[in-house]
Amino acid sequence: MPDKSPTFCFLLFDGFSNMVLASALEPLRVAHGLPTGPDFTWETASVFDQPVQSSSGLQITPSLALAEVKSVDYLILVSGYGVRQHATPEVFLKLHQLRNITRHIVGIDTGAWLMAEAGFLEGHEATIHWQEMNAFGERFPNVKLSEDRFVQSGNHITCGGASTVMDMILKLIQDQYGAALAFDVSNMFVFDVNWKFGINQGAGLMKTAGSPALRAAVNTMADNIEHPISLSDIADATSTSLRSLNRIFLNELQMPPGKYYQLLRLTRARDMAVETHLSVIQIALLTGFSSASALSRAFSMHYKMRISSVRKRKLVL
Repeated sequence: MPDKSPTFCFLLFDGFSNMVLASALEPLRVAHGLPTGPDFTWETASVFDQPVQSSSGLQITPSLALAEVKSVDYLILVSGYGVRQHATPEVFLKLHQLRNITRHIVGIDTGAWLMAEAGFLEGHEATIHWQEMNAFGERFPNVKLSEDRFVQSGNHITCGGASTVMDMILKLIQDQYGAALAFDVSNMFVFDVNWKFGINQGAGLMKTAGSPALRAAVNTMADNIEHPISLSDIADATSTSLRSLNRIFLNELQMPPGKYYQLLRLTRARDMAVETHLSVIQIALLTGFSSASALSRAFSMHYKMRISSVRKRKLVL
């Protein structure tokens, strides 16, 4: 775990995608809002300190003047349509100045095009939005083009559209803070909100990445929160052996299935503690714990704070 939480600066260019920006920002916001989440900080900026307009017409006023950007861990170039019109000497001068005060430069959507035009990716591996793949390969023959969802080469990171951006941010969170926090954050985006409060719709709406066997197992767990079933029953329901089930979770989520199942229940318990007025014993019964004390012990062990303390902190969804 890093000594301090990373800082992010999103450098926006006209024509950026709202969805791409949200896919990068929202996991940071969710992680920051969790009871023991990292204290991420982020700002938005534009090259010439002017409001920036997205491809759908949404206008964003930067929160920080470029001259105020002193030192950041991740400088994220957010570009979309019309990227070629931003490839000017004035822009490259600004990017080279910023390069000296950032640990990592990240190009999302078509941001890799600007990085390559600025000379940052010479001899590096990189990727870009799939629509620009062929043109990028022809324009920058000295950049090793990859079809991976995201690529890190030295202190340069590149990725394509919205779903790949979220994958990249979740991987960053996992690498620095562990699979459990990444799991917690990803849960905010893969469940229908109605499921959290008992409407039995969530399992069918799971959109987790991973193998069919993993998705089937997670859906089975989601269907059995209030009355947990055994791992053997989960394996039977997904037509796998118990040994295979364990291997699937360790390979794809870096945690055993029993731990994942418990975190799934604790996540729901946390949400109910924040968003309802149910007692701890009521929450325990609704999340499959035998008693309030059993829930409290598990909650404190995972979140490093008492469940009663969570009610005093607003969870930002």
